[in-house]
Amino acid sequence: MIDLQTIQLAERSVLIVEDVDAVREGLSALLSRHYRVSVASSAEEAEALLDDGLEPRVVLSDYHLPGISGIEFLGRVRARSPRTVNIMLTGVTELDVAVRSLHEGSVFRFLTKPASYEQLCAALDAAFEAAEQERLRDREAGELRFSCDSLRSFNQELEHRVASQTAYLRRLHSFAIDLNKATTLHQIALLAVWTLHDTLSGRGVHVQVWDREQMGIEESLGPEMSIEMRRELLETQDGPVGEIVVDRYDPRGRPLSPTDADFLVSVASSSAVAIHNEMRRIERDEAQYATIVALARLSEQRDNETGKHLDRVSLYCKLIAEAARKHEAHESVIDDAFIDDLVRSAPLHDIGKVGIPDSILMKPGKLTPSEWEVMKTHSRIGAQTLESVIHAGRSQSFLEMGRDIAEFHHEKWDGSGYPQGLAGEAIPLPARILAIADVYDALTTVRPYKAAWTHREALAYIEEQSGSQFDPILVRQLLTQEKAADEIRGRLSDTLDEQELARPDRFARPA
Repeated sequence: MIDLQTIQLAERSVLIVEDVDAVREGLSALLSRHYRVSVASSAEEAEALLDDGLEPRVVLSDYHLPGISGIEFLGRVRARSPRTVNIMLTGVTELDVAVRSLHEGSVFRFLTKPASYEQLCAALDAAFEAAEQERLRDREAGELRFSCDSLRSFNQELEHRVASQTAYLRRLHSFAIDLNKATTLHQIALLAVWTLHDTLSGRGVHVQVWDREQMGIEESLGPEMSIEMRRELLETQDGPVGEIVVDRYDPRGRPLSPTDADFLVSVASSSAVAIHNEMRRIERDEAQYATIVALARLSEQRDNETGKHLDRVSLYCKLIAEAARKHEAHESVIDDAFIDDLVRSAPLHDIGKVGIPDSILMKPGKLTPSEWEVMKTHSRIGAQTLESVIHAGRSQSFLEMGRDIAEFHHEKWDGSGYPQGLAGEAIPLPARILAIADVYDALTTVRPYKAAWTHREALAYIEEQSGSQFDPILVRQLLTQEKAADEIRGRLSDTLDEQELARPDRFARPA
């Protein structure tokens, strides 16, 4: 069992430095009953004890020591151990010695010889009390420093977390804004890939959007993934519409943090909603487009045209537009979106014929001037029909282009066309393209009032009308693609039954 008195003595240690043997031994004998006493006969011997690891709480030193003075010795003690309490013991009673002892030796208490046992014990007890108070102050200061350091560290960590969370929230906010601007599934997928790759320390990211056949769109960014991957389904109320795959480790080998994982879930959730909405929009647009094109095909059938006429005209328009986009006059206007809209809107060019009476639309002979005026109204009827569709729901760019085509595809480059007599570049570009495609198809197919012209004859006529009926730049683009146009004409030529319905002698012709 540990002796409590031994512990107390160990804590109440004192080093006595006295060069007079009798005094030194007497002090040691008197004080050893209550204190753990060590003795030295000189400053040099005392410093050797200190160098060996002795750590007294109190040093009691005589003023007169061999070699250096007690004042200088106690100054050294104070320098090497500021928490040691020093007591000076001397027979000299001059005031200046006491003052020097207090200031130069950093002395706690000054005792004169001979000092009584009670004086020594009182001085030592006061010194130990001072040492204990100093120790408590040190501990409290240490605890305070620890608390301050801990609080500072906590605040720094909190500030770091707040800054990190704020950065994630700002990135999510920016992602939501960009997502709202996305108009295609591909844009949504690409935006999700870039956002995750940029925010999650450049790790590998793969996004897949599934269409109805589970094939769809894929976008990837970043380094090749490790075998450790995090998959997040793009869940919607109708089931998953794709998935996001993210490498669990970034290029430096750091794993996904909980905040990273939360950010991934947020991006996946937002992307899923955007994809679901875009898919529903595509379905609505396709249904709307199918209805409108069905109406356009109905008008063509009333006009003794075949459904292939619409398909051929769309492909001729695409052919001319793809060639024209390389020309400096159109390179800033014609892009992939323009061509896509042109292909979708081309079948709508004669949709206004649904409003023309059969007696005029299907008349085999030449129209009278009054009948021709009625026939020309089909361009306005078509534009008004498509305008009403645009105003009835979400406007689509192909409908707006289709409206312009329906209204202006009978305008002529020299201003002699209808309905407004527009000339040159005042005629919308899509209408100028379709005018060439429509005439080429009309010339090279059988109509009730004429036989089909050859490919060469049709091209010769269009070239002849360049600068008067047609845009000369666009005519040149068709001529550069004449082989491709002839291939389309042959591949989508009308069947024998369709030709029979449109042959010139099917109707009686007036003399």
